[in-house]
Formats: sequence, structure tokens, C-alpha cells
Amino acid sequence: MKKNLIYCLIISVYIFSIQEIKSQSNDIYTPLNILKAYEKGTRSPEGIPGDNYWQNASQYVIKAELFPETRMVVGKTKITYFNNSPDSLSMIVMRLYQDILKKGNSRQVRFSEEDISEGMKVRSLTVNNQLMDPDDNKKIVRTRTNMIIYLDEKLLPGQRLCLEVKWEFIMTSGKNLRMGQYGENDFFIAYWYPQIAVYDDIDGWDLIEYAGAVEFYNDFSDFDVRITLPSDYVVWATGELKNADKLFHDGIYDNYQSALSSDSVIHIITSNDYLQNRVTQGRKSNTWKFIANDVMDFTFAASNRYNWDAASVEIKPGRRVLTSAVYPPEINYDEVAEFSGKTISYLSGELPGVPYPYPHITTFCNSNPGGGMESPMMANNGAPVNRGKLFELTFHEIAHTYFPFFTGINERKYGWMDEGWATFIPNESYNENINGSDYLSNIITRYEWFAGTELDIPPMTLSYMMNYPSIRIASYYRPAVAFFLLQDIMGKEKFREAFQDFIYSWQGKHPVPNDFFFTFERIYEEDLGWFWNSWFFEFGYADLALGDVVITNDIMEVTVERKGKLPVPVNLKVIFSDGSEKQIYKSAAVWKEDNDRLLFSFDHDKGIHSVLLGNEHIPDMYRENNLLEILE
Repeated sequence: MKKNLIYCLIISVYIFSIQEIKSQSNDIYTPLNILKAYEKGTRSPEGIPGDNYWQNASQYVIKAELFPETRMVVGKTKITYFNNSPDSLSMIVMRLYQDILKKGNSRQVRFSEEDISEGMKVRSLTVNNQLMDPDDNKKIVRTRTNMIIYLDEKLLPGQRLCLEVKWEFIMTSGKNLRMGQYGENDFFIAYWYPQIAVYDDIDGWDLIEYAGAVEFYNDFSDFDVRITLPSDYVVWATGELKNADKLFHDGIYDNYQSALSSDSVIHIITSNDYLQNRVTQGRKSNTWKFIANDVMDFTFAASNRYNWDAASVEIKPGRRVLTSAVYPPEINYDEVAEFSGKTISYLSGELPGVPYPYPHITTFCNSNPGGGMESPMMANNGAPVNRGKLFELTFHEIAHTYFPFFTGINERKYGWMDEGWATFIPNESYNENINGSDYLSNIITRYEWFAGTELDIPPMTLSYMMNYPSIRIASYYRPAVAFFLLQDIMGKEKFREAFQDFIYSWQGKHPVPNDFFFTFERIYEEDLGWFWNSWFFEFGYADLALGDVVITNDIMEVTVERKGKLPVPVNLKVIFSDGSEKQIYKSAAVWKEDNDRLLFSFDHDKGIHSVLLGNEHIPDMYRENNLLEILE
């Protein structure tokens, strides 16, 4: 009887918690693995971490050497892994990203034939001081890009584990994916060291393979990294450089120190400095020491010819951020350090209005025509010739600081939670800095290229299950348009409040889509399920059309029909025969009852020339049904 009573109480609590979750958002679909997180109390229906929230972490000590002539990176990594979960772990999953290059592996991107290799070579592996044979397929299983290590003894809750790995790989030089050799002596190194996968409260171990299309999902960890190169090379990296005074020539060091407090851009290193051999101190090789704490990843760049421009921007009293651009002398990158400062000022003070959380941002120019890749405090960017595109690229990659780095998004599953934000946020800053621009209309045009086709897949489809161009539409353009519409519905101030609440609640943690949905509903104090379902869960496109128009002596009634599934604003304009206008505007919330038509009335005392529906800021796949000429 007592057991039955306890069982009934448990079931009642579970049912109540599920009902509470469902009541938050008009029964948006919540997968069972996420429902279990609410049951366990690791997440809450308010969109904030639950009382039982936990996450694991690591400390990395990495010693690596880059050999420019052979493109080989050789390293030794010591990892202390902390099991903060309530679970006993029988295995450890380690990511070997460079195994994407192994012959025979499946990939979502094409590499040059000469870059296909043996992937990551694991020379030795030690677990808690016990040497393991990397080729022992009973205890160590290598999948496409993961290495699963089965433990002799389970790692209990609250315990730590020490792993030591010696490894090496050869980086790409032809078709590069987010990293590689970009010039004879120019390198950007990412996805490069053996890294412990995430074990979380949603899926347990992240076993998703690295196939190229999607990016990463990492724990917040501490890094102590030492990188050795020939002495004529300069290294830029995640974290803070700890031995700059021992590496740089006195003049370069003075320039570097000046940039840390300068509002104006300082040319720390120029081509002339390399020619005069006055960049680094004279040694056969140098070891660069970096420290980065509580970050999701570590990347670095190296070159023996790149210019270095930098300034700093004050984001709050007494705290400045160094904004650097490093680039080959033949590329016009003169404005990027300044663009970076403007970006950080806007992100810190306007939207999202959260101070930039790291000491620097360094943008490395890879000389490609466009495209970029973010990492904590670093960006690996192309060099668009168009000034607007260069500003947009610079801003976009720096905006990723907040998503997925400060707020630890799982990009492998929910790419829209970081790419969508990074596509949405630049709007006002872009228009302010690029004359004659209309950022929003450009984003809507890009979205409409594929909207409503079979390639237009709902963003809530897991990102690693998609290929290009679907992943581009679902992760970048469709969610960015949705965020513009959501801001319009909520109002800028309430939207900004919800945005900040979400960031601060989940800084240093791992939110999932429900956490985002529930946060915005809690702040807005209204159910937004009708909006989430349409824009994030369901197939569909936007199409409004003019319906019946009835004109009497002093009243005109216009019917607007919702022919597409996605709710968008109604912008209805009546143009009179004398050129004057009357306009009615309603946010997308006007469709929240799932109605398919609306009636609008206009007073008029003069002849009517035409009725126009929509504008360039509202997506609409069939604009030919948006104009009615009356010529009364």
C-alpha cells in the first residue's frame, strides 16, 4: 500500500509537471528526452535552469608545435574531466575532428584529393595513469570522428578523470573547412585537439559525428595552451597571451600595449616590420603561452607576414576590449579593426545590451572572397570586396560570441539558435554604418529565394540531419525573419528584456529551444505557441493577398486573406487620387487565432486610386496579388 501511494505521488508530480510545461506554450511539441529533463528538475517551465541543473567540465593543458613546411601539428594534451552529473559513466567519448579527412569516411563537404589523409593519429593514451593501447578495439572504439574509451571502473558522480593523449595530424591546404593553410605561411587552426564530447541532461553523451555541415557543441572548460613555431611567426589565439614581453621586439610590444587603451586603430605590425626583422625576438623558435578560462573552445592563427591592426573599446567603466584584425598585406582590411569596435559597442550597449564577456576579439583574414567561422575570441573570415558585406561578415562572426559561446547553444542540433540570432542582430548597426542600406529587406530577399520549396525545412529539424542549402535557410534566414517579426509583436523594449533574461539565465550553460520559447513567453506574459509552431515547427510560407474591396459613399472595406501558413504583419495602404495616403499596420499577432481573413475599414471623402498590401520588410511569396488599382 505504501509503495503504491509513493508510486501514485510520483506519477501525479510527473503529470503535473508535464501539464505545466504544456500550458506554457499552446502545446508546442516537446520531445520525450526534453520532457524527462523537466521531470528530473534540470530545467524549468519558466525557461530557466532547474534546481537540479548540472553540467560537466574539463581542464585542458595542451602543448603543441606547428611545422609550417609540412603543415603538421603535433601535440600532447592533458585533460582533467569533472563528472558533475548524477550518473556513473562507464565510458568517455572523445572527439577527433580531423578524422573527417580519413579515407573512406562519409562527409557533407568535398575536400581536395591531396588533403585526404589518415586523420588524427593517436600516438599514446593514458587514463588515470594507466597506459592504454589506442588500437585495442575492445576498450577503444573509433567511429567516424569519435573515439569511445571504455573505462575499467566507472567514473562516479563528483569524481574526476585524468587523460593524457599524444597526437598529430596534417592540416588541409586545398579545400579548407573552417581551418587550414590559407597562404604559404598563413594558418588558422580550429577543430584540432582531442576533445571530450558533451555529456548533458538531454541526451547523455553527444555521439553526433562531425561531417562538415554543422559546427560544434562543447562544454565550458579551462585552457592552458603552449604553441611552438619558428621564431619569425606570430600567433594569435583564444585567451590572453601571457608572455608577450618575452616574444615581441620592444617596438612591437609597445604598440601592443598602446592598443590596449587606444580608441584609435594602431598598426601593431606592418610589412615593413617583417622586412626589417623587428617583430619577434631572435631565437630559433618561440613558444606562445595562452590562458583561457570558462570557454567552449580554443583556436589559434599563425603567420610570418600578416599585418596586425588593433584598437580597444570601452564597454563599461574600467573595462576595455581589444579589437584586432590580422591580414595579408595584399588584402584591403583596413577598416576591420574599426568595424569590430563598432560591433562590440553595439552588442554591449544596444542589442542584446550585454557587455562583451571576453578580453579581445581577433579577426583573421583567410583571403577567401567571403564566408567566416567563429570561435571564442577569434574569427576566421574571408575578404568581401563590397564594404557592406565586409561589415556584415565582421559583425556576424563577432555576434556569435553570445551564441553559442557565452550562451552554450548546441549547434549540432539547433543551428538556428545561434546562426539565426547572428543574422538578425546586425540590422540597426549595419544600416547606421553602411549608407543607403536596408539590411532587413536583404535578409527577406535571401529567405524568399527558397521559401516554400521542398528545401525550406522547419528550423526545429535537427541541424545535423540537413544538408545545404536547407541548413542555410533553416538556420540563418527563416529564424532571422522570425526574430524580426517577434520583435515587432513584443515591442523593442520587451523583446530586449526577454533577450537579456535568456542570455543571463543561460550564460555558461546549455539551453535548448524550449528554454528560449518559455523565457520569451514568461517575459511577454502571453502564449506565443501559435508563433513558435508556425515559424519553427511547421512547413509553410508567407503569402497575404487582397480579397474583396467594397466601397460605399464614405467607407471602404478591404479583406486581407492569409493564403500562406506563416503569420506575417499586415501593412495595408490606400492611395487616393490626389496622391495622399491612409495606412493600417498590424503585427503578425493579428493572425494568432489562426484565422484566414481579416476585414479592414477606411474612411474616405475623396477618390481612391489604389490599394497596396505589404512592403519590402514583410515576406510574401506572391506579391502580384497585393495591388488593386481602382482609379475611382
